[in-house]
Amino acid sequence: MPITRLSGPPPILLLTMLLGAAGGCASQWKPVTSTRPQTESIRIDHSTHGTQRRMQVQDQAWYQLSGTSLLALDQQGRVISTTHLASPGSAPNASDLVVTDTEVAVLLGDAEVVVLDRTNPWRPVEVDRVSGSDLGFWPQGLESWGDGVVAVGPGGARTFDGEVVVRTDGEPVTCVVAAGGRVLHVSGRRIHRRAGGQYLGTASLLEVAEPHPTLPEGAMLFARNERSGGLVGVLGADCRELHAEQWTSAVPGEVLRLRQDGGRVLVVSTEGFGVYRLTSDGLVRAFWTDVEGVQDADWLDEHRLAVAGTFGRGIVNTQRANPLDSPEHWTHAPAGLTRAASDGEMLIADTPHGRWAYRPGREPERIDSDGSALAAPATTASVLGWTVTIEEDGSAEMETPGGVQRLHPPGGGRFRCVASTEDAFWLGHDRGILLLMLSGDDSETARRLGVLIDGPVIAIEPLILGGGVAYASTHGGFGVVREVY
Repeated sequence: MPITRLSGPPPILLLTMLLGAAGGCASQWKPVTSTRPQTESIRIDHSTHGTQRRMQVQDQAWYQLSGTSLLALDQQGRVISTTHLASPGSAPNASDLVVTDTEVAVLLGDAEVVVLDRTNPWRPVEVDRVSGSDLGFWPQGLESWGDGVVAVGPGGARTFDGEVVVRTDGEPVTCVVAAGGRVLHVSGRRIHRRAGGQYLGTASLLEVAEPHPTLPEGAMLFARNERSGGLVGVLGADCRELHAEQWTSAVPGEVLRLRQDGGRVLVVSTEGFGVYRLTSDGLVRAFWTDVEGVQDADWLDEHRLAVAGTFGRGIVNTQRANPLDSPEHWTHAPAGLTRAASDGEMLIADTPHGRWAYRPGREPERIDSDGSALAAPATTASVLGWTVTIEEDGSAEMETPGGVQRLHPPGGGRFRCVASTEDAFWLGHDRGILLLMLSGDDSETARRLGVLIDGPVIAIEPLILGGGVAYASTHGGFGVVREVY
C-alpha cells in the first residue's frame, strides 16, 4: 500500500483557494467542509513488535513484556501464549513485572497493575486490576515482597490491598527489601531503614543475597549508578561495602538488573550484560558482552540466558566466544528507531542494529542500508488556512484564522513530528499521536483525539487512500492509525 501523496495542495484546499480567488479576496475565504462522515475516534489498525522490556523466568516458563502484552515462552523461545492487557492505543506500555509461585503482576506505565493467575503457567489469566487511585499513588515499579508483590514509587511502597510497607516524603522509592528483621528501601541512591528513616548507605539497586560460602550472614548485592557508569558489589549487614577492592566491580552503563543464581550473579546494564562469580578472591567477572539497548535478561539454565531489548529477544549461550553472533534462538524487532522517513512507498527506519522497511499493514523487513541519510522529520504542516509548527522546546504553535494557540503534548514530553491530511493535523509525541480535527465552521478550536504508543513517535506519513496515517516509533516500532467514523 503506497503512502505517498500527490504533489501540490490537497484537492479540497485547491478548491477552496479557487473559490476564495473567485470572491476577490483570499483573506475572506473560509474552510470548505468535507462531505465525509465525522471522525468519532482513532484506533491503531496495525502494529508491529517493538522494544522487548522486562522479563522473568519461573518454573521453566519465560514471561516477557512486549508493548501492552504479556508473552509466555518456552525454553526454546517459542511463544506459547499472548495475553493482551489492554487494547492497542488505550494504555501505556507494560513497564515492569514480578512473577511469584501463583501470580504474575504487570505494571502498565504508571497507571495500573494487572494481576494474573498462573495456575496454568503457560496461559496466565487476568484476575484483578489495581489502579493508582486504589494504591494511593502512581506506581513506578514492582518489587517482590515475601510471597507477594508491592508497588513502589512517589510516597513509598504499598501492597495491592493498600497496606503501607514504606512511607516517605522524599524522592520516589525504587527498591524495598526485608533483611535481617529490618525493612530497607532505596530512595535517591540512599538506603534507608523504615524505622525512623535512618540513612544506612548508598545504592541504586538492592537484593538480599542468597546464602553462599563466600558471603557473610546478612550480605546484600547492590548496584550504584553514577555519571561515569555503574558499580556492582556486595554489602555487609551494616549496608557498607564489603572489601570494596575485592567485592566491588565497575560496569559500563547504568545497571538495570541483578540476579543471583548460587555462586553466579547476572548483571544487566544499558550497555550490555554479563556474569560475575562469587569466589574466595571476591567478585570476579566471568563473562561480559557489549550490546546497546538491552532491557533485561534471566537465567534459562546453567549456561543459557534469555535476553531482551531494542534488538528483540533471544537465547544466548555464555560459553560461546561471541554469544550474540551465534544465538540459539533470536526474534528480531524494529525497535530503538533513531530516525525514520518515507521513501515514497514505505517507511524506512534506522536503528543501532540495522535498517528496517515497513509497508503499512504488513510485517516489517530488515533491509541493507545504502548509506544514505534519512530525511529529518517534518516540523511544520498546513491545511485549510491553519498551520502547525513544532518549536525547539517541543511545544507547538497553531496558527488559526482567528489567532495563534500554543499546544503541549498530552502527559508532558515533546512533540516530534507533524503531518496534515484533508482536514486534520497529526502530531507525534513522546507518548503517542495527537489528532487535531479542524472544525467545518468559523471556530478557532480543533477537536482532539489521541492514541498511546510506546514512543517517541518520530515519523508520521498520511495514507494515500486517506483516513489515517502510518507511523514509526522509537520503542513501538511501526503501525497504522485509522479514523473511526
